[in-house]
Amino acid sequence: CWGDDMKNPDEKFPDMAKLAEKIKQLDMRPGIWTRPLCGSYKDPKPLLLPNAPGRDNPNKPVLDPSIPENLERIKDYFRLYNQWGYEMVKFDFTSDDIFGKWGFEMLRDGRMADGNWHMYDNSKTNAEIINNLYKTIRTAAGETYIIGCNTISHLSAGLFELNRIGDDTSGLKWETTLKMGVNTLAFRGMQHGTFYAADADCVGLTTKVPWEKNKQWMELLARSGTPLFISAQPDATGAEQKAFIKKCFELASKPQALCEPLDWMETATPSQWLLNGKKQSFNWA
Repeated sequence: CWGDDMKNPDEKFPDMAKLAEKIKQLDMRPGIWTRPLCGSYKDPKPLLLPNAPGRDNPNKPVLDPSIPENLERIKDYFRLYNQWGYEMVKFDFTSDDIFGKWGFEMLRDGRMADGNWHMYDNSKTNAEIINNLYKTIRTAAGETYIIGCNTISHLSAGLFELNRIGDDTSGLKWETTLKMGVNTLAFRGMQHGTFYAADADCVGLTTKVPWEKNKQWMELLARSGTPLFISAQPDATGAEQKAFIKKCFELASKPQALCEPLDWMETATPSQWLLNGKKQSFNWA
């Protein structure tokens, strides 16, 4: 992230357009991840956000999104991804990069940020600056499908096709997937199809999480009517897992009614769901 200009290739990724073309030759659609507010050690300090608690690492400079010059740089990134042939771009970390905090920390502390600082353009509110950043990305991306991650939900509505609505699920601890995945789908899933396509995050299929748990999470997502993403570790993907993944992608590819949690008044991680008009129970314990 914080090296040279991200537009320049390196020895690991010498030709990004050629890589996109190879993906298309496999009858797949190429996508790319980016962190648009990453600065460079070469950037003049006036282009960067000032140091603040949570954002004070000199090796990780952050571009000030209120400065037009920085917005032009971000436009160039998204135009370039388009030229390379990438049909989807996931952009990440903008909220944490700006404020130096994750959402749960803002909630815990009662403040969006710490320290006495402001962005370069202090004639605009934080919401106006962030909304302008999002609109800049949307315009520059053109027809490219955009996934927002670590974005502010209501400012993303109507701009991005898909939005990550929760924190990360986990391929390390099932409890994290339960807290960040099942809970998120239950209480934010109703925004799907209204604000954007709501992504409750992926199935982290690894050897560290029991298959009988991940299998249920995968089935719930596949039948939820919301997007299904699976990050599968090869060592955790045997014949049974491959067959079930194929089944779930087939289910998720068809239009379905939006899932509805039924026991949401009794628990933060509902186990009783209405899926396409049928009640189904899951064993999360």
